[in-house]
Amino acid sequence: MANEKDANVEFSSYEIDAVGEILNISMGAAATAVSELLNAKVWITTPQVSVVKAADLNYDRLEPAICVKIVYVSGISGQNMMVLKQDDVQLILNQLMGNPLVVSPDFEFEMNISAVSEVMNQMMGASATALSDLLGISVDISTPTPYLIEQTNFCQLAELDPEQTIVAVTFNLSVDGVMNSEFMSVMSVDLAKSLSGKMIEKFN
Repeated sequence: MANEKDANVEFSSYEIDAVGEILNISMGAAATAVSELLNAKVWITTPQVSVVKAADLNYDRLEPAICVKIVYVSGISGQNMMVLKQDDVQLILNQLMGNPLVVSPDFEFEMNISAVSEVMNQMMGASATALSDLLGISVDISTPTPYLIEQTNFCQLAELDPEQTIVAVTFNLSVDGVMNSEFMSVMSVDLAKSLSGKMIEKFN
């Protein structure tokens, strides 16, 4: 459900539903890609859409967090910021590499950035393909870039004014035998409106 007070200022309920459906389909494709990569069943729940000021974005449940920046380079314009728990990313990499499924405080993300990038590239590449199929346009992304949020300010990282209104879409994420958690997709109002507009136009 969206925050109704903020949503009414920026979005109609129809647009919010469209954003939720688009992310549900595209992240469903991303989950399938991860499932194949990890050789484990992956589930995501129906997304929860919130429309808030960037300064009010709450990802406390994901801290310590890692942020992955995805820039759309064709088809649509803008960027998607994926916010995930550092522990979850570590577990996914352990599963990928056949290591014990334990969280180590000594884990060095800087030493594993390329692996994180590759997992996210597989996920978001599948997501972009699903977007292309859904919207009937060719959507391409840049190579995803991961960052530790504790080392930088999220608004600066996302190039957002703290007073700017953004759209945050939260999913529960389960990987069979590995984890049961959640993650967040954050985008500008302009990108969310562009996506919802293209979907509404196509299906009306």
